[in-house]
Amino acid sequence: PIKHGDTIYIKTMTGRYVGEIDGTTKLEWVKARGTKKDENHAIKIEKMGDKETPIENGDTVMLVLPNGQHMDVLGSAVRARHYDPRGQWQRITIVKQDGGQIFAGDQIFLRGHQGEYLDANPMERAPDGEVKARWRDEGEWQVMYIEK
Repeated sequence: PIKHGDTIYIKTMTGRYVGEIDGTTKLEWVKARGTKKDENHAIKIEKMGDKETPIENGDTVMLVLPNGQHMDVLGSAVRARHYDPRGQWQRITIVKQDGGQIFAGDQIFLRGHQGEYLDANPMERAPDGEVKARWRDEGEWQVMYIEK
């Protein structure tokens, strides 16, 4: 099972890995462009609450991106910046439709604190690999896979 402090990789439905940070004025926008698991896509998962037990469906987690910043979600924006490293915006609920512990290879959904799920546009619609949080839906655009 996945545990607090593990290094994970999150693959979106586009087949790309989350990890790049981009932006025109500030480098803070989270992207999913990676084609392989490497140091530019290695994410540290932090569990809120009991850090000794494995992460399971419904747990609140925080994700530390390769730049050392915690991912945050506000409205539809998914960013990684020096704001409040462990505040409300950084709290993400991990959802596994079958319930139970989270294992490498599981299909998951990531829900921001306001209730919208993280999603990735198909590459033909958004070739920059943008990651957003737009809908309260566990649909095909919101499907992600957790890997080790």
